[in-house]
Amino acid sequence: MTNKNKRTDDTRPIGPFDPHQSPPPSFAERVPAFLDGSETPRELLEGCLERIDALEPSIAAFVHLDVNAARAEADASTARYAANRPLSPIDGCPVAVKDIIETADMPTQMNSPIFDQWQSGRDAASVFALRHGGAVIPGKTVTTEFATGVSGPTHNPYDLSRTPGGSSSGSAAATAAAMVPVALGTQTAGSIVRPAAYCGVYGYKPTHAALNIGGIHPLSLSHDTLGTLAGNMADAWITAHYIASIVGGTPPHPGLDGPSSLPDARKPETLVRLCTEGWREVDGSVRQEFETTLDRIAASGVRILDRGNTPAVADLESLLEDVDNIARTVSVYERRWPFADYAKRHPGKLGETAQERLDTAMAMTRDEFLDALARQTEIRAQVDAIADIADGFVTLTAAGPAPVGLESTGNRSFQIFWTLTAAPCITLPRLAVDGMPVGLQVLGFRDRDADMMAVARWIDALCIA
Repeated sequence: MTNKNKRTDDTRPIGPFDPHQSPPPSFAERVPAFLDGSETPRELLEGCLERIDALEPSIAAFVHLDVNAARAEADASTARYAANRPLSPIDGCPVAVKDIIETADMPTQMNSPIFDQWQSGRDAASVFALRHGGAVIPGKTVTTEFATGVSGPTHNPYDLSRTPGGSSSGSAAATAAAMVPVALGTQTAGSIVRPAAYCGVYGYKPTHAALNIGGIHPLSLSHDTLGTLAGNMADAWITAHYIASIVGGTPPHPGLDGPSSLPDARKPETLVRLCTEGWREVDGSVRQEFETTLDRIAASGVRILDRGNTPAVADLESLLEDVDNIARTVSVYERRWPFADYAKRHPGKLGETAQERLDTAMAMTRDEFLDALARQTEIRAQVDAIADIADGFVTLTAAGPAPVGLESTGNRSFQIFWTLTAAPCITLPRLAVDGMPVGLQVLGFRDRDADMMAVARWIDALCIA
């Protein structure tokens, strides 16, 4: 069914947010109960559907639900566990799918009238992998138009007057409200980690191309990245890793490397405190929350590097001073196709933002694009060089809590620079201001995702303690 629900008058369906609360049990922690029959995947799904029934009218995270198909998938998974023959580590796990990712049995509409009720007749690579492993797919989550334009109807579960962030808005809200344990999202600028931060969940953006993006509507092939949003770090990692184990990365990348389960926590020796353009927008209360957390990390014996004590960090921050324009040039130029074709074949049907960005793309020169690519390469090389002296980076995920209103999905200055580097990052739901979540972002090095997750897991545990 297509969801036509409207919001209720509740203002905080699941608030206020507590950054020190332990995450809910991971899906992996439920598997022993599935195997001994004390719990079943069908029962897990029914709990999710109850949350959807109760909260979807106010949050509007889904654009399409297929409850009957999900129940059939959960029943099949229940039978496999009863026979002690689960297909994979995610067999029976409810996973929501962002609505720019193709599903053979549901529409992929991309929040655009051009694709109203459109079905490709195939599953995206990631969805194929989920089904191969027995995951349960209850529906498609709201996105902004083509993951770049007009916002959808989704509200922030911690304050319905605020945006959930974008473009993976529905995925973030659905996981925050425990409608599903995990959801797929995509990031071309900040569209996984920003909504995850605003909604108080974990958002994992892998190394660029480490997960196969086949069957996902393109924006910028240099930056488009598939990732996961979840209420538990283990679910975010296990789901991503399983997808890569079945369909690999986006060729020629061989795919995400590392163990199939969440890497053990590892205390870092050295972390970089990264200060970028976004810090100019941070107010005193948010800054204090970050400083307090950083002090705790340092007090645990971790050396903190910054531009004042490490020339390589100063060099990187200097290179990042104009990163928003660099990233915009690359990503906007690369969306000439298919958007120019849409504008020609469907006049008047592109939203205002999408049309403006297409106009900007068509006015760009190839030399501008090549210059941006050269600067991108220089930034990536400097990040790689810092891998010799540090275990990773820490910064904010957003300048503050989610803005009031649904028209804007928030500022992307704390996310776009790491998407441009092609390196992995994860936002941890460990900061809060006035009962609203603000993410703490851990940044890693290309193709060292497992090591980044180990460091992030240690930081996460330190914040909870």
